[in-house]
Amino acid sequence: MGLTLPTVPLPRTEFDIPSFSDEEIEAEAIRLQGAIQQHQRWPLETCRSIAPLTLEINRLKAVNDVFLIAHSYQTPDIIYGVADEVADSYTLSKAARDAPQQTILFSSVRFMAETAKIVSPHKTVLHPSPEAGCSLSDGITAQDVRDLRAQYPGVPVACYINTTAAVKAECDVSVTSSNYMRICERLPGDRLIFVPDRFMGAHLQKALAGKKEIIVFDGECEVHAVFTGDKVREWKQRIGENLSVLAHPECSAEVLEEADFIGSSEKLIHEAIRLGAEGQPDVMLITECGTAERVLAETEIELNLYGACVMCRHMKATQLEDILQALQEPRLDQIIEIDAGVIDRAQRNLDEMFRLAE
Repeated sequence: MGLTLPTVPLPRTEFDIPSFSDEEIEAEAIRLQGAIQQHQRWPLETCRSIAPLTLEINRLKAVNDVFLIAHSYQTPDIIYGVADEVADSYTLSKAARDAPQQTILFSSVRFMAETAKIVSPHKTVLHPSPEAGCSLSDGITAQDVRDLRAQYPGVPVACYINTTAAVKAECDVSVTSSNYMRICERLPGDRLIFVPDRFMGAHLQKALAGKKEIIVFDGECEVHAVFTGDKVREWKQRIGENLSVLAHPECSAEVLEEADFIGSSEKLIHEAIRLGAEGQPDVMLITECGTAERVLAETEIELNLYGACVMCRHMKATQLEDILQALQEPRLDQIIEIDAGVIDRAQRNLDEMFRLAE
């Protein structure tokens, strides 16, 4: 396989964990290794070392009726060890809204936990790593949106879901990587302000040319900005014409022009598995490392994954110890609180997303 994945996260802190029997730990280690499906990177010894953490997290979830959701870019020990639901932003925002549990723990970056609070303001939402931001959400403010509205009065504003609650409150609708094209096409008028991702905005400009003028804010995802058209072309020359390039829409236009398929994390996973099942095993995933890790875990079909794996430092900030600590005794900064007025306006934004995306 031509893909180098990030270092396996090992326990870094001692915690007061109830004693589990050797049999319980061994059974959990075997379960973890079988679910992760990377026996060389996650040997049984490593799985044994994290088994007490996953056992205790899952016990506390059951005792305290907590629904734990994780984005696809989280590490395999979180995704396959303790998460109740794993997906991209859109699916997880619906999962948070519809979950019967009154406490949601969101293993992800900050804006996603805020989104969960917006759609379920009556629930307690825990975010284990308050410092885990996002270059897109951190790169735009509510005042930036107000300034754009003043400059382009009456023009609808669509924001990528990778934004803070305060920014969502200033916009008309949110979009995700799985529904941005459909929603932006359906918005009224022949002009649209799109924030904050300039790469996704450029893709919209090209796709909707002649239908809508797209006014784009100058923000970018620091992970997807690393990929270049030259690098993709180098891999195509190296591997040959059988290489299928699957890219996330947060990439630049030159990368997307080289792609055979463009889609959200979930769609990239499904497409990679589909290609493998149809005898086209040579695949290059242009997105964050977690997508490749899920492909490896969720299919037994032979796939050759190629290219550069770029890790999101924000998504990888959370480890099992952080989740356990937040479940045992959450700090104030780990409990998501948002002003009621902001929630009300941001809620209308997300309701519109759900309406237009269905």
